[in-house]
Amino acid sequence: MLASIGLAVEIAGVAIAAISQKPKKWPTFASKRRDFAEELDFDLPHHLALVEWLRTFPLDQRETLSEFVGYRNERMKEKLPMLTGSIEKLGALPIVIALYLQFKDMHWPPHPSWVEIFLIFVMVLGYWLSVLQISVRLRLQLYETLLRKALT
Repeated sequence: MLASIGLAVEIAGVAIAAISQKPKKWPTFASKRRDFAEELDFDLPHHLALVEWLRTFPLDQRETLSEFVGYRNERMKEKLPMLTGSIEKLGALPIVIALYLQFKDMHWPPHPSWVEIFLIFVMVLGYWLSVLQISVRLRLQLYETLLRKALT
């Protein structure tokens, strides 16, 4: 018994010593801005290359694509609130509030009924579908922006 406790303390000591040797990079506001600036610097040549590639297409084809993507983007803006409401502005807040209300009076170990399990599954599925819809809308906005730049 005593030997196993000593071994556990020794393993913990070696782990702490190994972790303390790693260089620490604490997240700060300045480092987040720096990381974002580096990401923009990395993405700009790719963005410009995409615009140049799109300019290789004939002008009438670019105009047709731009009109189509603009139409699809407007339709997506109209249809998205049917599924998400204003979830794209609130982020994860509606889910956090719903989970709090769901679990505030819960005791341990939890014993949810089948109805509660089903409703939780539907809620998470709805949130996941809304995140997918927002991702598609953001991609459409990018396509629209690239095509608009390629037309000028």
